[in-house]
Amino acid sequence: MYNELSIMNSYIKDIARIPLLTAEEEKELAVKAASGDKAAKNKLINANLRFVINIAKQFIHRGMELEDLVSEGNVGLIIAVDHFDVNKGFRFISYAVWWIRQTILKALSEKCRPIRLPMNKADDLVRIEKARKMLGSKLSEEEEFAEVARMLELDPSYVKEMVEISREMLSLDAEITTDGAVKSFGETVEDKRYAAPEEEALNSCMKSDISKVLSSLKPNEERVLRMRYGLNGVKPMSLKEVGKHFNLTRERIRQIEQSAIKHMRVPGKLSKLSSYVA
Repeated sequence: MYNELSIMNSYIKDIARIPLLTAEEEKELAVKAASGDKAAKNKLINANLRFVINIAKQFIHRGMELEDLVSEGNVGLIIAVDHFDVNKGFRFISYAVWWIRQTILKALSEKCRPIRLPMNKADDLVRIEKARKMLGSKLSEEEEFAEVARMLELDPSYVKEMVEISREMLSLDAEITTDGAVKSFGETVEDKRYAAPEEEALNSCMKSDISKVLSSLKPNEERVLRMRYGLNGVKPMSLKEVGKHFNLTRERIRQIEQSAIKHMRVPGKLSKLSSYVA
């Protein structure tokens, strides 16, 4: 166990020394890689390995060791290089995130769950958990299921079923042995209050792409979405709260929100954001 940790720590230190690419360098390498230049492909892959580490850490304690999660994520990174189209106009990592997460999710769903889930259901489960975290704990469970279902356009009973499947039986107070010492499970959970540089870079790319897509909407649609989902730097607001701000009814705000979401589903706009949704 100690040797495995030592190897992993050494790997993380090694890839941290690889310099990040500028947008111009990335574009040049992507063009060369697409034309079959293996050296350019390898350089593009190596410069983004650190991001795989950061994404893999999000899936710790789901049944696979970090080393295995990173290995699966690296496969997704390689696939992303093979499929990346530099002419789409967005940074490589914003595209690669989707492939990295998909390969990790596929491995988890096939190898680790007591109840094996098809990939589409594994995807739904991740989306549901993200929506639940965004809502926080201010709602009752049934209200939460209904709101998540509305946000993701799913049936509430399906949301409830997926949450039940995902419930972990391990208590945070349960004792586990790690590095030769007995600790509570809660002590081993990563503190995510402070973002790593890699995570900040991903968030920066995501915010930039979201802003580009939102700016293509009508002004009132953009403002409604920013308020509803907390994209203006404050907590998400209810339909009633947004309606009060605009002096409109709750139903009218819902209509504007649905119209905005419909406009965002245009393939050209959706492709910019789909890489962030696992």
